[in-house]
Amino acid sequence: MEPPKDEVLTAFAEAGGAGIIIARGAPGARFMMKLTPMRLYVLADGEPRSKSLIDVLAEAVATGKLKSSSTLVDLTRFTGSVDWEAVKTMRDMSPRGIEDASSVAYVVRNKLFVKLTKILGVMFPKIRHEAFTSRAEAVAWLDSFDKA
Repeated sequence: MEPPKDEVLTAFAEAGGAGIIIARGAPGARFMMKLTPMRLYVLADGEPRSKSLIDVLAEAVATGKLKSSSTLVDLTRFTGSVDWEAVKTMRDMSPRGIEDASSVAYVVRNKLFVKLTKILGVMFPKIRHEAFTSRAEAVAWLDSFDKA
């Protein structure tokens, strides 16, 4: 018998073309990151542990391919809580210069998450942050900087 298909991972793998996928945690409790030449994709699925986020970032940094770029963060499936210490750790782990000319678009379910992105803007002041309820709008916003 064939194992059940992981539809979230399949959709994530297809986003943005070829790239390196890093995932930590199990379906419904994981963070995934995809590094492509044009964009970084991040997905929070369910209620993942903070350690999963730190592990994903550590592996991405180790590839040497994490650079200033546009980033699409999908929080529409996120049901957990924000660990601010983990966010601070992420900031400290990020390669020097990663904030320069970077833009992050967050795809969110509701206005509560918009407030979260405002806080992240304070923690990462050199990065442009914007929240959207539509993936298409988020991608268009990132594309406007990539083509500039």
